[in-house]
Amino acid sequence: MKTNIISNSNEIINNSNFNDMINEEALVATPNAAENNNAVATAGVEHTNEQSCCPKGKTTVVALIDGVEKEITLARTMYSMDVLKKGQEKLLEGIDKSKLLDEIFHFATPEIFRHAGVELYNLNGDLISDDTKDVLVPVETSNTYWRFTFDDVLKHVQIHSFASVEEYAQVIGATELLSRSRNTVEKIGVAALATGDETYKAVYELCRKTGMPGSTAMAYFGVQLKGNTTLEMSMGLKTKDVPVASRSFNEAFALYQQICFTFTPAEAKKRYPIRAINSVMHAGGYDLDTVAGALKTIPSDDVHRAMLADCGSKEACIANVILMFLMGNQRKATPLVA
Repeated sequence: MKTNIISNSNEIINNSNFNDMINEEALVATPNAAENNNAVATAGVEHTNEQSCCPKGKTTVVALIDGVEKEITLARTMYSMDVLKKGQEKLLEGIDKSKLLDEIFHFATPEIFRHAGVELYNLNGDLISDDTKDVLVPVETSNTYWRFTFDDVLKHVQIHSFASVEEYAQVIGATELLSRSRNTVEKIGVAALATGDETYKAVYELCRKTGMPGSTAMAYFGVQLKGNTTLEMSMGLKTKDVPVASRSFNEAFALYQQICFTFTPAEAKKRYPIRAINSVMHAGGYDLDTVAGALKTIPSDDVHRAMLADCGSKEACIANVILMFLMGNQRKATPLVA
């Protein structure tokens, strides 16, 4: 599949002029096609308006096209990616734009959408008429969909003349075939590296050393790292919301090793054993050494019973068995009064 690039911000690929291209009379969709798509498209755009990333009234962006800054109308369709939610918009306020890597902003011409009966809407959700000038449809990817309206000027622009909406979609599908965002552990690692925060560093190191997920590692340190806090930290913004770990790394790792022996290595990477232990320590006032000692001596039958018991949740079952074992040890250690 070969796509013709009509215009490139750094180099003119052919003699097609952007102004001539954008002002060409668009092919009009058939009435039936427009009617069939209208209800669904309108509903989709109304839904995105509830989470609009742009100030009401802003329908254009500035793009550097063939060396000239030009104001263009950004077009959306019912197939566009969802715009940012309010919580995500707040994160953008802390971005240092000098830290953003350059992106290539790819656009499609509007004619293929009009020909296919796919209606175009501006950033406010209003229908774009066929005679509107300087209209372009973003080729959105996971890296660029939010940058089209966030960057002050879209500096690296390529305008593609796709043969059809099918080709437009196929290009997106091929480009994003294996694209993904960082998982929880990887985000924690970036936050640790960006800030040097000790809690984040400890949680990340335990994840990598054991292969456990981030939520389990947090439990080993008795902390809960909020998603938005992690994103802010990954931009180098230290916040007051980061909890202090209740255990050192060596203590957490030793506890993990003991849970591997008492239960299994696979179970030690899951949340419920460590959460049960944290509950026992909190509810019973036991210190780490006492609980660790109980884990070394608790009979395997008791452990097996805890794993199979039906007492509401596996975490509660394990906590109950460990607590009963500790209380039994206390009774044995208490001298009888004559």
